[in-house]
Amino acid sequence: MPAKTILIATHKGGTGKTVTAMALSTAIALSKKKCLLVDLDPQGHSTLGLGLELHEADITIREVFSEPPQPIARVIRTTHVPGLDIAPSNIRLARVAQALYMRPRREDLLKRALDAIRPQYDFIIIDCPPSLGILVEIGIAAADLIIIPCQMEARAADGLVDLLEVITLIRGEQFNAWQILLTRVDSRRTITNEAVLASLSPWKNKILKSCIPQSEPLNQAQIQRTDIYTFEPKSKGALAYQALKQEIINNGKQS
Repeated sequence: MPAKTILIATHKGGTGKTVTAMALSTAIALSKKKCLLVDLDPQGHSTLGLGLELHEADITIREVFSEPPQPIARVIRTTHVPGLDIAPSNIRLARVAQALYMRPRREDLLKRALDAIRPQYDFIIIDCPPSLGILVEIGIAAADLIIIPCQMEARAADGLVDLLEVITLIRGEQFNAWQILLTRVDSRRTITNEAVLASLSPWKNKILKSCIPQSEPLNQAQIQRTDIYTFEPKSKGALAYQALKQEIINNGKQS
């Protein structure tokens, strides 16, 4: 079976988007499934977070969108996690992204590139920038499932409607394969948690059962430029992403 493609998308920073992309892809790979992490963020946080050092001459995801485009197979690199590959990114992607608005069928550029290598993987995880720009649109067009991280803080639902409008614009009214992931959950903040859940009540059936707690090791692993399972595999955050991985796999079997 070709890979299931999962986009991690939100246009708010600080929601745990990149942490989710890294931890979920690592958890999938450690469960003996072949996974590709596509870093579609010009900040390259997933690339840096997995310890990749890029040099000026290195080929990156940018070249997939250049003229003429390079096959994504040329971009892909292995990581220190067995079974996890990455299509890396850096700031040069931002310059190419500006030119994509003039390209015909621009939304399908990533999907067409991924179609060539989908049979080689079980899952493809896409980490996109915290925005509603062209790179997010390209990610939406390529996704089988969209996960929207939503931190348990005031105004958590802000902007969710805007993102859903973009998803509908790109994929149409019939597309329903998106879910909300609650992140940075602190069980002690009951009043805040209740308020956030109330603000999300119009989409309560879209909230994943798995949620990600406040977990300092998740941040420390990024600083150390490694994955959470190498850094502290028994931490609350690591166990939470294991549960998320299992929920996604189980949901896929049921659909």
